[in-house]
Amino acid sequence: MTQTRRAQILMEPGDYSRLEKLARQSGVSVAELVRRAVKEQYFAGRTAVPKAAKRICGMNLPVIEWEEAEKDIAEGHDGALP
Repeated sequence: MTQTRRAQILMEPGDYSRLEKLARQSGVSVAELVRRAVKEQYFAGRTAVPKAAKRICGMNLPVIEWEEAEKDIAEGHDGALP
């Protein structure tokens, strides 16, 4: 198991209350919210999935076979694919 380190921060009471509410809604601790925020803000690199990609994947869009998609694309280009 990885050894963890402790970090302590001081926050305005209103900000902390908002974090507590978000934590309850998310079913995680305030500490976990802070860890996630730090990772996303400061450590997200090329391996991180961009927010736009996460949103698109979460849309539950219909999936079609490649042959059908290729046909639709060709029709959109007057039958000639680039």
